[in-house]
Amino acid sequence: MSTTTALQQLGLPPELAPYEGQVQTRTTYGLRVYEIYDYTGKSMVIRYEVEKMNGSTQAFGMYPFNYASNLLYNFGHTITAADDTQVVFDKPSSWVLHEPPSGLAGQRVYYCKTSVKYRNVDAQTAAIDFMTEPYETVVNGKAEDMKDPLIRAQYLARIVKLGADGKPYTVWTSKYAITPKRRLRRAEFMKLSGMTEQDLMFHSRTQWNIVKVSNTTHITSIAMDIEQPQDGQLKSVVYINGQDARTFNYQALVNSFGQKYTGYLWLWRLYNGPRIGGTTDNVYGSTLNAPINNDGTLNVVAGSTNSYDAATHTLTFNPSLTEEAKIIAYMEFMPANGKNENVGKEYSLETGIEKYF
Repeated sequence: MSTTTALQQLGLPPELAPYEGQVQTRTTYGLRVYEIYDYTGKSMVIRYEVEKMNGSTQAFGMYPFNYASNLLYNFGHTITAADDTQVVFDKPSSWVLHEPPSGLAGQRVYYCKTSVKYRNVDAQTAAIDFMTEPYETVVNGKAEDMKDPLIRAQYLARIVKLGADGKPYTVWTSKYAITPKRRLRRAEFMKLSGMTEQDLMFHSRTQWNIVKVSNTTHITSIAMDIEQPQDGQLKSVVYINGQDARTFNYQALVNSFGQKYTGYLWLWRLYNGPRIGGTTDNVYGSTLNAPINNDGTLNVVAGSTNSYDAATHTLTFNPSLTEEAKIIAYMEFMPANGKNENVGKEYSLETGIEKYF
């Protein structure tokens, strides 16, 4: 197994090496507002209190290296810090004008900034903090101007009265979330809570918990490469933990949800015009799919049609169509069991440009 090769195949910097392992659980945090019906004075008044919610942990499987690669190559993040203590991925906020047929057509909608931080907790564990501005950007179908946005929070009701000793006490707190009389906006929320904007993001984060398992006993990353052994030929290579999956018994490794795989689906997927065949035969929406043979190679030629010859492992594509001809080498572990752990790489048959899929 090779951590270095795994990072290289996924296009990641060496500073992420300490985070090799598995995410096996996630912890979600949030902000809570109590709408308090206060009967301690001459007349009832409604006031608000803010608190940070305790984290709630659930089982969740993910590979930290693969998530980092998605942040960089699919989700629009850039690395803004990388050292011995943390690696930070940021995506700035943006305004997007929605076009028809969107239900928000003609409106400029604010998309919140996000920050994702990889950090070590101790020798055996680490964490990925996904943080975003906890703002409501669209309310009742109308885009907010974001000058003083509503805070995304859970609201509970509470009744407070005076006790026999003359001190206030809580008579009742709602078991479930309520629709409040009004919702708090950022300025008031920050004043009540004493939090900064960075505090708001941190205390409403999702935290993926990394267990630093060994890459000799557990799957810690999956990657795909497309090589070109010679002109007119492509070769797909599946890497598990930085090693060619055909060169070792990967079925002995434990996946991110505590089981072992018996194999994987391995396909070439051509995207070049309308789908050939029905949706039952081709659930991926590609023009056509071709199984990848044992050595991973595929002969590719330009022609007047899109077709695949199984006898010669030859894919013919039509470069004259409007759509740019692209092919994806794709693998998906089996049995999926609803988890669908997969990886792929896209290659343009017309420009030779590769993309992480």
